[in-house]
Amino acid sequence: MKILVLYGPNLNLLGWISRNTGSRLTLDRLNRSLRRKARELDVELKIFQSQSESDASKLLQGQRNKVAGVLLVPGIWAETGRLLQETLAITGLPLAAFYLEPESGPWHNHKASIFRDRAVLEAQGVRPEALDALLQRFAEHLRS
Repeated sequence: MKILVLYGPNLNLLGWISRNTGSRLTLDRLNRSLRRKARELDVELKIFQSQSESDASKLLQGQRNKVAGVLLVPGIWAETGRLLQETLAITGLPLAAFYLEPESGPWHNHKASIFRDRAVLEAQGVRPEALDALLQRFAEHLRS
C-alpha cells in the first residue's frame, strides 16, 4: 500500500519556526519518523512538500490511481486550500489531516479547516509521534 504525504506551504521552514519553542521540530525529523513507522506498517510513502497549491493539485491528479490515500499536513491550506479541497473531492482519495499546532506559529486553527468534512481521520500536535500515530490509524483504516 502506498500513501501520499503532502505538506503545505512554509512547512519547509518548520525548524526555523520551532526554534523559539525549543522543540527543534523540523520537516526532516517528521519525515524520518514517518518513514520508520511506515516500515513497521509495511506501507510505502511518497512525500511531497509544496508552496504551490496548483503543483499539489497536479500531483494528486497524477497519483490518484497510484496511492491508497492522502495524509495531508495543510498548514495555511487548512483555511485557503479550495483547489486542493476540490481535487481531493474529484479524485475520491481517502484523506487523513494532521494539523501542526506549535506554541508559536502560524498554524493554529484546525477547527476551522476546510478539510474537516472530507477527512476520515484527523489529529493535531507538535511531536512526530502524533503524526506517526495518525499514519498508523490511517493505514489500518485503509486496510479495513
